[in-house]
Amino acid sequence: MPSLDPVGTGDHVCWLVGPEDDFTATARAFAADGALFGDKVLLIGAPDTRWSLDGTPQGLLVDPVAERAGGAAWGPATMLDVVHREAAAASRQGFRALRVLARMDRVWPGGASPQEIARHELDLDGAVLARTAVIVCAYHRAGFPSGALEQAAGVHPHQLGTRAEVPGFRMYSAGTDCWSVSGVVDFEGAEVFRTALDELAARSATVRLRCEELELVDAAGMRALVDAACGSPGRRIVIENPDETFRRCWSLLGYDVPQIPVELAP
Repeated sequence: MPSLDPVGTGDHVCWLVGPEDDFTATARAFAADGALFGDKVLLIGAPDTRWSLDGTPQGLLVDPVAERAGGAAWGPATMLDVVHREAAAASRQGFRALRVLARMDRVWPGGASPQEIARHELDLDGAVLARTAVIVCAYHRAGFPSGALEQAAGVHPHQLGTRAEVPGFRMYSAGTDCWSVSGVVDFEGAEVFRTALDELAARSATVRLRCEELELVDAAGMRALVDAACGSPGRRIVIENPDETFRRCWSLLGYDVPQIPVELAP
């Protein structure tokens, strides 16, 4: 059974839930840890009290499916609003943190595109950075196509479950309009990388990418950078701390020109 025990305050985790995983038991343990550590618990996609160990509900339970059946327009924007509101309330109420576990197949009952997932998770990652919270987004394989699962894993700093659909990189918030990129951006992950960059460029005039932990970007990854920057007029991408290999390849590919709004910073 997968364990969420190592998850701590400030973490934003993508859990790829497989058919062999005991989701209910893991959710129960996660909620119980909230009581142990003094966290306010928010469980999204919990239709009944099976989430609790003894049948007593723990924390705030919200089921998007039931909300929609009652006439509410419940979607990813609603989830973001609820997380922001409850994180602020948890701080006022004296909790250590807001502890969130969300079943994303209930947030998106018909599945979601990679673009929708990138937009939502990057917004949610900003909420984790800004407030004392821990958020686990559970993506059940049956509810999402492989490309969507790959996108979900790429825009979370942490991941639980099999690595079958996981790209070689991670992108996550490191400050206002600043994002850390780690791992490897190669041909297999270039499309996922481009989708995330498109979403960031759509919301900020200047996007800063911190690359201290970036191991490699191949030609396809660099092409994704160029296309994202050039595809959003008036936008600029700043690459912070690229290594000498990155700089040399960038120049050899002919990208070190004023027409491409990508700056390689010291």
